Amino acid sequence: MKTQFFHFNHLEPDLSMISEKFERVFIFTVHTIEQVTRIPDNWFSAVSKVAPFVRCVHIEPFGFQATQLGSLSKKHKEFFVKNQGNMNFYENFLKAKDRNEIEIEDCLIENLYSTDMCNMSSFAVWKHGEDRFPPHIIE
Repeated sequence: MKTQFFHFNHLEPDLSMISEKFERVFIFTVHTIEQVTRIPDNWFSAVSKVAPFVRCVHIEPFGFQATQLGSLSKKHKEFFVKNQGNMNFYENFLKAKDRNEIEIEDCLIENLYSTDMCNMSSFAVWKHGEDRFPPHIIE
């Protein structure tokens, strides 16, 4: 598997820096959206078009945007408002699904906790395109 690491600007989603064209691309983000207050409406569209098949896994702090699970969700939202963290990842995630730009495979809200209980992680997995080489299942 070839791997590339690079700086990515959430405000101007562009993956043209990928040096080769691939049939299948896996993208993984961890606590990157908290660096921008809002991602553009075309974020998922731009990222999903980097290859014929794209799978993306996000471990990001967006759970409070989806639902309020209790006092920790409320504190998480207050923390993000105060620190100008991202407020529209989940909204754009659902809009991209509704526009058929992505297919949501999984979404777990506030399921990963760090030592900072005001910055919990949620888990989202989506894909775009048909995978011609699905994972092999070993029985």
